[in-house]
Order: sequence, then structure tokens, then C-alpha cells
Amino acid sequence: MAGKVDTAQYIFDTLKDEILSLELKPSDEISEADLCKRFDASRTPVRTAIQRLSDIDLVEIAPYQYTRVSLIDYSCAKQMIFMRIVMESRILSDFIDKADEFLIEDLDHIIRKQDILLKGSFVAEDFYKLDTAFHSTFFRVMDALEIWRLMQESVHYTRLRMLDIVEVRDFLTIVEEHKEILNMVREKRKDGISTLLSAHLNGGLIRIKERSGGRYEKYFRNYKEGEI
Repeated sequence: MAGKVDTAQYIFDTLKDEILSLELKPSDEISEADLCKRFDASRTPVRTAIQRLSDIDLVEIAPYQYTRVSLIDYSCAKQMIFMRIVMESRILSDFIDKADEFLIEDLDHIIRKQDILLKGSFVAEDFYKLDTAFHSTFFRVMDALEIWRLMQESVHYTRLRMLDIVEVRDFLTIVEEHKEILNMVREKRKDGISTLLSAHLNGGLIRIKERSGGRYEKYFRNYKEGEI
């Protein structure tokens, strides 16, 4: 029994990572037979893993018809962006009061790493990790990592962020906006925090809309016509 549970967990973890990173894209078909062969597993752990992915809305199952990667819920992602703007604006405001030269150097170091990435060859996931490290610093310092963790659990928002990073790849704009945020911290300036974060955190949606030529519409559900 333990072996079956471990196998199911491994399959679940692997597929979850592939879906969140967009290696498996929204609406991609998932075959039980292919997964059994790939993981050298019986159907029981494969079905267990698929059901767990369905439970967190990463997989859609239509019995005897199809099993496929779920579409990104546009409404859910937009709500999460709104919540993050509200929460992070307050967190950043408090962070500015607390930020000393060492914390500023920590943020600057992350941005320098991003600049270095842009000068060479890299995978998008590496940039995503640095983006996450930059913003999570505010929450860590303000003892609010549980809030950060809860926001990161939104599978639809995570995939929206990855779509922007993996497909649109406008890394320079993201880094420049990080530098603007860092300047605000350096200058102990709080005016315009919400406006700056709103532009930064909504930037992915805007870039996907303006630069996709409509080719990403098929990746979403629950979006208003013309918004993507």
C-alpha cells in the first residue's frame, strides 16, 4: 500500500509541476495509458494522481470522453491580482518603514541577478524564481509569509504569471518595474505605492492581451470578450 501511495504522490507532484510551468498547456489531453507507461505504474496510482489534480482544478475529467489540463480561470486570476495589490500595497508600505541598508541590498542583489540572466541564456523558470524572491522579501520581513503562501496557492494565478513569463517573455519591463519599486523603498516614498503595484501586477494580463494576437484566448475560461 505504501508503495502505491508513494507512486501516486510522485505522479501527482510531477504532473502538477508540469502544468504550473505550462510544460503541459491548458486543454492538453492526458492519457492514462501513456502515464502508466511513462511512470511504469498501474492504473490505480495514475487515477489517484489525476483525481487529486482534478480536486485542485488543474485537470478536467469527463468520464468516457476525455481527461485534459484545465483552462486558466480568468476571473479567479483577476480576483487574485486584485487581492494581491491590496495586500502587497499595505505590506510594502510597512516594509518601507523597516527597510535598512541590508534589506535594500538584498533586493538590489536579486535585481542584479535578474540583469545577469537577461545578458545570457536562461530558462524562464529561473526568472520566475527571482521574481518570486523579490516580492516575497516584503512578506518575509513583515512576518506575513502565510499570506504570501496563500496567494501562491492559486493555481490559476500561478499559471497566468507563467504564461506571461514563459510565452510573452517581456523580462526587461518586469525588471525595470522592480527597479522602480526598489527606488521607492530607498527613498522611503509611499505615495503611489498602490498605483505602481497595480500597473506591475496587472502587467501580465495587459501584455498577454496586447502581444498575443488572440492566440492565448483558448487557454482561458470565464473571461470577458475582448479582455484578453
